[in-house]
Amino acid sequence: MASKTSAREERKKKMVRLIALVACCALVITAILPYVASALY
Repeated sequence: MASKTSAREERKKKMVRLIALVACCALVITAILPYVASALY
């Protein structure tokens, strides 16, 4: 039982980490996008 819950916690941690990474990337992209757009056009 304990191993099952710990595995679930690990999966949750991985998901949270992944979501945080994606959110960070999205933030960086949205921050850089205007500069890229102005450079292209």
